[in-house]
Amino acid sequence: MNKNSQDLFRSSFESMYLTGNRTSRVVAATKSLRPTMESSYQAGTKVFDSANHQGFLVAKTDADEYAIQRPIREWFGKDGINTGTIGAHPDFEYLDGTDETYNHHITTVFIDIKNSTRLSLRYDLRQVRNIKNSILRAASETVRALDGHVHRFMGDALMAYFGGVGQDRESACMAAINCAAMLRLLMDVAIGPGLQNQGIDPSDIGFRVGIDYGGDDEVLWSSYGYTDVSEVTATSFFVDAAAKLQSMASKDSAMLGNNLVRHLDFPDGLTSPKTEMHDGKEVPVPYLRPNYTLAVGGRHNYEIYELNFNKFARLLPIPLEMRQSIASNAKPYVGIRFQAFTQDTHPSNEYKSLSWCVNKGTKVIFQIFIEAHALDGLRLPLRGEWVRKNHGQQAKDAGMSEDEKGVFDIRPNTISRGREPKTYSWTRNAEYRGIHTMEVKIYDTQNTLLFSDVIGIHIR
Repeated sequence: MNKNSQDLFRSSFESMYLTGNRTSRVVAATKSLRPTMESSYQAGTKVFDSANHQGFLVAKTDADEYAIQRPIREWFGKDGINTGTIGAHPDFEYLDGTDETYNHHITTVFIDIKNSTRLSLRYDLRQVRNIKNSILRAASETVRALDGHVHRFMGDALMAYFGGVGQDRESACMAAINCAAMLRLLMDVAIGPGLQNQGIDPSDIGFRVGIDYGGDDEVLWSSYGYTDVSEVTATSFFVDAAAKLQSMASKDSAMLGNNLVRHLDFPDGLTSPKTEMHDGKEVPVPYLRPNYTLAVGGRHNYEIYELNFNKFARLLPIPLEMRQSIASNAKPYVGIRFQAFTQDTHPSNEYKSLSWCVNKGTKVIFQIFIEAHALDGLRLPLRGEWVRKNHGQQAKDAGMSEDEKGVFDIRPNTISRGREPKTYSWTRNAEYRGIHTMEVKIYDTQNTLLFSDVIGIHIR
């Protein structure tokens, strides 16, 4: 990973931790402050500089509430910030205190801090509170960054919804999976090193995530309790399954339910079978636990999958320098960019990998952009290769699941002598539902890999 990016990530979390520590002391000494999260967001120096596209800057005073959210939204091509509050989903809060019900699909995410209980045996309670609060703040901001809704905190866990009335359900499902991957990245490069820098052992601390999707006829929204003591929430096997999946997840991993995987036609290569060690042997765990008995007899056998972080993370639209340490086939080169544009975006705005779902028939333009003088000192021509991979049942049924490959040469510009940028483009139509990828590699004359990148296109 680019050292500068890693330091910026780490500093953002440490700023959040230190701010929370100061807030805890102030609240203990001055009880006039309201005991809300707002008390830690009093006026101070912002830690994010919108001109810095690599991530986070060191805070000078209090941490900016949106320091984690802003760069994630920029990387995923989202405007502004998500200021949604915790509590009832805003699309269904009108049900509060009533006996009305409403059927509507939703993707549910449960996030748990693994091994947080042991913190109370090792650290002062104020320090434990600050550790948990800092991690939950980071998790909630990651949820909001990807347009999720934080429903509630439950001790050392967080429950969130992705999707709602008028929102594209496929994009919401993918956003939930992107959220899980970004949480793992955040733990690896910011939270773990940040805690260690504060003298806290992070070796056993990590996120466990469970995600599942329920359709319109599978999720019922309603109010629970009485008028003055009530909560609007979703009733569904798939909401409950997300919580069970989280409890089955290993440290820093995410478990996906079969309904989510099948709804997205999620590629097999981006998931791994769940396994456990028994008597020194690795055994498969194919079904959700507990494996309930159905009313008609027999076991439910609800299939579960573990998100393959290393393979999925190579498709995240984070800076290529940051992906380099995660994916072996991600390789940046100064002055070379690989981008995608679609007809439903402004020409100056690129389609960020897996950032939203495009319609069938959408034209996708893939483009290699090489800045002027980027190749100075290299022997030309360079050799470029691209590979288009289709995934999903529709492509398979149409006989289009085979890889499409191409080559191109990057030759010197004899007229401008390299003083002008060069571009190479390929146009493809979004024709089959699912997740599809375009990968580009550039080699020098010695067949040494100079540049490699991949973009995922999500088609509804």
